[in-house]
Amino acid sequence: MFSSYSSRPIRFIKVLHHQNWKIKLYSISVESALVSVDNITLATRSLEQWLSKCNVYALPTYNIATLILHEGKEGCFAILNWWLDQNMTQNYIYLKRQQEKVFELVSDRGMSVCVWEMAVLWHERNAWVKHVLMQHEQPNFIGYLADQLNCDI
Repeated sequence: MFSSYSSRPIRFIKVLHHQNWKIKLYSISVESALVSVDNITLATRSLEQWLSKCNVYALPTYNIATLILHEGKEGCFAILNWWLDQNMTQNYIYLKRQQEKVFELVSDRGMSVCVWEMAVLWHERNAWVKHVLMQHEQPNFIGYLADQLNCDI
């Protein structure tokens, strides 16, 4: 049976600067306003390994990504995606189960995002269209990075 839907806080935390990447970091949590500092730290330390997958396809990337950390009942999900070839995203989902110390890749088995994470990705899609695709002659990457979602949904 389904459990009752309840809103969760979606909070933009900051733009992370990792090597030559800019990463919009979001928090979603079933239990508190923000994900734990420990989960943020662990995910940040994993970025080098995760972002190394950007060369899987021979398509241009813009070194701009979104990282959603979502503490749910299963543990902490890390949803990382980045823009490539103008209008597509490359997505990877990792899960750090309760009491575990590492994130494991779960999207390789078909896992996708939940309804709360979809809200962030929908916002990011709209921001990309507004600031980059509709301004294709001079994409406004700074405007895109500044366009952030903060709400309970």
